[in-house]
Amino acid sequence: MIEPGASDNSPRGSVRARRLSSLRRGPGSESGQATVEFALILIPLLILVVGVIQFGIGLNYWLDMNRLSNQGARWAVVNAYPGCGLGTSDPNTLSCGTTTSLQRYIACQRLPNALKPTVNITFPNGPNTFGNPVQVEVSSPYKLSAIMKLATISLTARTTMRIEQNAVRYQAGSFTPTSCP
Repeated sequence: MIEPGASDNSPRGSVRARRLSSLRRGPGSESGQATVEFALILIPLLILVVGVIQFGIGLNYWLDMNRLSNQGARWAVVNAYPGCGLGTSDPNTLSCGTTTSLQRYIACQRLPNALKPTVNITFPNGPNTFGNPVQVEVSSPYKLSAIMKLATISLTARTTMRIEQNAVRYQAGSFTPTSCP
């Protein structure tokens, strides 16, 4: 029977105390625990790091496409682009031939190899005359596939500007390059 004032450690108590010195483990006996914990956290950590890297690459591609869309819209509103010079004295004459369209010139600009952009030029409010808007849209599929084939997303950049000179050196339409020089 337990006496009312006795503690667990008292020699008179009914509960015996174990000596902890006999249960001590030797040094290094928990070394495998850290390895197991690291192995458990390694996979999610790698997936997170690779995801951040893939997001950064996709963001960089999208910024490149926005730059290209802005340049293309600027070339469209001034009715001249480096691939189609002002070869004649008449500003309404198309001097670049049929092989170098503005869409092709934009699509073949230096972009990362992962992007195969489609360039679409439209005139949302009617004819391609002074004061009306011109819209240049650059779009490309982007595969999120660093570790596994996760998904393909569509990156799109769109720029709209007002025409400053009548657009006679290019036409509305879409172009997807198969090869660029």
